[in-house]
Amino acid sequence: MVFLCLAVACSLGIATLFKLAEHRDLDRTALLAANYAAAAALAVGLDGAAAAAMPTGAAVLGAVEGVLYIGGFWLFARAIREAGIGLAASAMRLSVVVPVVAAWAVWGEAPTLVQGAGLALAGLAFVLVARPSSVPDAPQSVVGVVPAASSAAALDAPMPSRPAGAAVLLGTLFVVGGLVDVGMKAFQTGYGEASAVPVPPSAFLLVVFGVAFVVGAIAVVTTGFRTGRWPGPAVAGWGAGLGVLNYASADFLLRALDIVPAPVAFPLNNVSIVLGAALLGSLVWGERLSRANAAGLGLAAVAVALLAG
Repeated sequence: MVFLCLAVACSLGIATLFKLAEHRDLDRTALLAANYAAAAALAVGLDGAAAAAMPTGAAVLGAVEGVLYIGGFWLFARAIREAGIGLAASAMRLSVVVPVVAAWAVWGEAPTLVQGAGLALAGLAFVLVARPSSVPDAPQSVVGVVPAASSAAALDAPMPSRPAGAAVLLGTLFVVGGLVDVGMKAFQTGYGEASAVPVPPSAFLLVVFGVAFVVGAIAVVTTGFRTGRWPGPAVAGWGAGLGVLNYASADFLLRALDIVPAPVAFPLNNVSIVLGAALLGSLVWGERLSRANAAGLGLAAVAVALLAG
């Protein structure tokens, strides 16, 4: 369970850095590209030579995972701004339903009756969590973010309420986040320590983060030539911090999957992040949740606990 705890701590660190980066109006795509460059560099430093001998199937899986990674984190960063850190992290982590269903349909790991109940509750929880709150007579964002201090208020300017757009954004994040976990499960099944041709996690993550960096860099260069605006030097520093946490989170999760069964590891990882992010959003940034949002978070905790059973 130590690896799971470390993975959760790193994921909450990522959410926190994204939230702080939003206050500094950093280019989101450039930040992601710098983040993946740092993560790939860390993978090279740890075991870059192993990637050269990686089977083709593992390399292709890593490339697909890389595209999903940068797409998912771009959505995550956008959702934090549009819907708050608590709801964004909840939507991403409730996507544990997707790998659980995939484990049933693809790998024959049928859920128990209790896990089936958890899947149903998770669906209801997502509907409640993704439902934006609104409080009249006060300028706020979609989920009613109330800054904890006046200085934060100056940095975190209110945004127009767009409930439908926020719900679609959270829904897309839900699906992409689930597919990322499916990719992790596929790697662990086909190329983990117990497989016939084991691949070191660092080699797989080098491909994942390398591809994600290339996609992000292309987007940054294309935007720069089109608009004439290029990211400032601050992006590199923030991206490096995100990259270290991003690599560590993925590495610790892969190591946990060597010890803890996937139907237990994914739900426990996700519920801890959901609740931790909700507490961070409420206590640190004063994000105010509606009763429906709060009920969704409660159901999410129950759902993932049932999924773990």
